[in-house]
Amino acid sequence: MRGAAVFLALVLAGCTVTGEGVDYPEPVGEAYATREATMRDPDDRCGPEFIQTKLPKSFVNVVGAVTDGPFRPVCQRHDACYRLQERTLAECDRRMKREMASICASGKATPTYSLPMVGKSLCRFHAGLYYDAINNTYAAVAYGGRPGGQIVGVKSRVIDDAITDDEFEVCVDVHNNTYAMQEYDVEMRGRKGKLIDREPDTYETNVGVGETKTMCVTTNYTRWSLKDLPDEVQVSLRCDTPENFSVRHDMIVVDMVSVKVR
Repeated sequence: MRGAAVFLALVLAGCTVTGEGVDYPEPVGEAYATREATMRDPDDRCGPEFIQTKLPKSFVNVVGAVTDGPFRPVCQRHDACYRLQERTLAECDRRMKREMASICASGKATPTYSLPMVGKSLCRFHAGLYYDAINNTYAAVAYGGRPGGQIVGVKSRVIDDAITDDEFEVCVDVHNNTYAMQEYDVEMRGRKGKLIDREPDTYETNVGVGETKTMCVTTNYTRWSLKDLPDEVQVSLRCDTPENFSVRHDMIVVDMVSVKVR
């Protein structure tokens, strides 16, 4: 549960409400629950880490209640689940989502969230903000995730163009074989490593644990065409390294394939 954006979103959304002890923990088995409890920190909160570690305790007690809403016990179990690491990141995250949904469905979370017609919707919105904050590669760092992934399938084709030069496209099946959410892009490079295309252009594609997604690169809509390519191109799978928190140069190559053009 680490991210300053969550705190700002909650304030802007007007979700400055506190819980009243309503909690619906999901059954996980007595033995596991006991082990997980040893990893719980009573100071854990749902909001950004800087609130509980960098600010005065008296201020944290006020602001923390705002960011927690009715979900603080859920967030504490979620953080403990990450620390214990007997379950995958995805399992910890999905359990948190279900527990928050149970609190919202009860209609008893807070006075605000108990209001007829709108209370449950506001609660679900609050819960959705928190789930979005953990369902990404940045939260995966808190679990101990490291960059990784592999190309498990490759397809290429020539795109006939009746008006201008023919184009070339390569699609790869990208599999996340790690235990944390990853963000990927794919590059096609030609002679001397010249970049031909990168997709997506300005962001990365999220791929969950165990998931496989198809990503394509092409000469289409670039200054390149089929005739400009060498006999073979290199297609690289790149993965974000969010622990760097860098706008640029935070992608590393985790797999690569050579693809024949002719």
